[in-house]
Amino acid sequence: MSAIFHRSAPTDLVRIGVIAGAGSHTFAIWGNVMNPSQGFIRTTGMVCTHAWSVRPDQGHRLRERYPGIEQVAHPTDMIGKINGVYIDDINAISIYPTLVRPFLEAGIPAFVNRPFATSVVKGQEMVDTAARCGTALLTASTWEYTESVGDLRAKAADMADIKGYVAHNSMSDYYTHGLHGVWYIYSSLRDEIRKGRGRMTAAAYHTPDWRTPNGMVVFEHEHPQRRYYGALQLIGGADGHAYLRIFGDHRGDAEGKIPARASAFRYNTWNALQLVIQEMFETNVSPETGEDMMEKLTMYLLPFYSILERNGEMVRREEMGTWEMPYPSPAMKKGNEPYDGAFQEMYTETELESVLRSFS
Repeated sequence: MSAIFHRSAPTDLVRIGVIAGAGSHTFAIWGNVMNPSQGFIRTTGMVCTHAWSVRPDQGHRLRERYPGIEQVAHPTDMIGKINGVYIDDINAISIYPTLVRPFLEAGIPAFVNRPFATSVVKGQEMVDTAARCGTALLTASTWEYTESVGDLRAKAADMADIKGYVAHNSMSDYYTHGLHGVWYIYSSLRDEIRKGRGRMTAAAYHTPDWRTPNGMVVFEHEHPQRRYYGALQLIGGADGHAYLRIFGDHRGDAEGKIPARASAFRYNTWNALQLVIQEMFETNVSPETGEDMMEKLTMYLLPFYSILERNGEMVRREEMGTWEMPYPSPAMKKGNEPYDGAFQEMYTETELESVLRSFS
């Protein structure tokens, strides 16, 4: 079967393969979007047909929850049987470049779930592989494809000046959910960054502990005349998933919000990104450039570098260099925090090395 999807009938579904582990969105949300179980409805034109997990018991649980998914012995066994692949196992994030490479080389478009990579080096490796192979690649937060972002981006384009911003993101811990607020900001400013008024130049993360709210990230951005600053409040239980206000001159500001209690939230918020991914799988055209994905990754990693390595002080992006954040492991935990599912069934170094050897 060709990797490229060709629709021969209106009812044809895009065949999806997943690499999924504990705490993945495939288990919790996306599986019911593509392979709806009792009480759910199909909301995309995709169906998950094949899956692989680092631990066989995780694969068995996925198959029990979503009957009809074929568990393969090795990730590459999916090649020739699917039109697109989800790399969706945050516990294996340190080996994402290895996991996604054979699919990109086979011309299979790939969605790599956030936070994409543990370093800019590994992120760039995936971007370069996709470009070399002419295969579409995407990493994204659900927040980036909400109506709020489209509205803010359009309003920012009309602003004669940008003087700064304030934002908030309701989260559990920075590693797994702090990223949503960071990438909400990036997506809203994406066009302005391309125009030279908004590229991030420095960041600081002020918090007693990244594992739990509260905290605040401060970003410094370049501008043709003078730098401007933005503040992202990372809090829990906020009345809204995210908020952003961009300050302009006396002619006006731009304001947007992703509400926590929106009507049909599952359909008009979570599902929007899935339809974008489906379009990429059908067309082999990514909605974002490699530069977009690398800028987003840098905006996520730099605050983490600030708190993990520099005690929360302001650091310039050049100072981070090739730094790599730790992958989820017991060393990252303190008591019961982070409590996110991604930190409940962490892999050992031996398990990850075994997967790498299987690809060599």
